[in-house]
Amino acid sequence: MRDVLQGNEGLGVFLPDKIRLLIDLFNGPRTPTELATIEKKHLSQISRTLRELRNHGLVEVTTTGSRERYYKPTPSGYSVINEMLRLTR
Repeated sequence: MRDVLQGNEGLGVFLPDKIRLLIDLFNGPRTPTELATIEKKHLSQISRTLRELRNHGLVEVTTTGSRERYYKPTPSGYSVINEMLRLTR
């Protein structure tokens, strides 16, 4: 999130968790553990939010050869992020 919202650092405290995670994923696919570290939230809360975003078609899961699951925005997710960024500038 910090990469995308340069100059708007204080804005993050006002964004709902779902939008914050989408913006974090805008910078590249991340694991739930990485997102939990970035957001300073419990892994269970991040996983629940990711599941909700996935159910709404805003994120998708990719896997590598390892057991790690990486989440990234879908085209709809990118549209939401871009609209949020447009409104904050």
